[in-house]
Amino acid sequence: MKIGPIRVAAGPFAAMPEGAFGVCLDPDAPNRAAAALTLDIVDFGLPDPAALRATLDTLKAAMAAEPGRLYYVGCRAGLGRTGTVLACLAAESGVPGDPVDWVRAEHDPRAVETPAQEEFARAWPRRQTMIRAERSAAHGQAL
Repeated sequence: MKIGPIRVAAGPFAAMPEGAFGVCLDPDAPNRAAAALTLDIVDFGLPDPAALRATLDTLKAAMAAEPGRLYYVGCRAGLGRTGTVLACLAAESGVPGDPVDWVRAEHDPRAVETPAQEEFARAWPRRQTMIRAERSAAHGQAL
């Protein structure tokens, strides 16, 4: 799949292609040490918002620095946690429409497995806008 000009693949982290920039979401992945980034999320769970923010910022910086590289996101099965993170990344990257629907169309129809994961991914852009507004207001008050 592509997010803008960037090639992104996803699935079980154990299947990460050699040479890819890997984002491992499974703390028990046998090849976790090969990941460029790790974000531990429990199976069927949600990422910590601050940790996801940091991971996405680092991932997007890597994508900007090496746009021709393959980026790989994975957990155990490559569906729930992987789909959730991909949907958040897609929403931030300007993919049009619903980010969950996009991930299901581009990656796997079973992606983003739980209602809580769906809500988290769909609310991610709104949550980030609110955080930026709060930071901006706090910065303005500090002056």
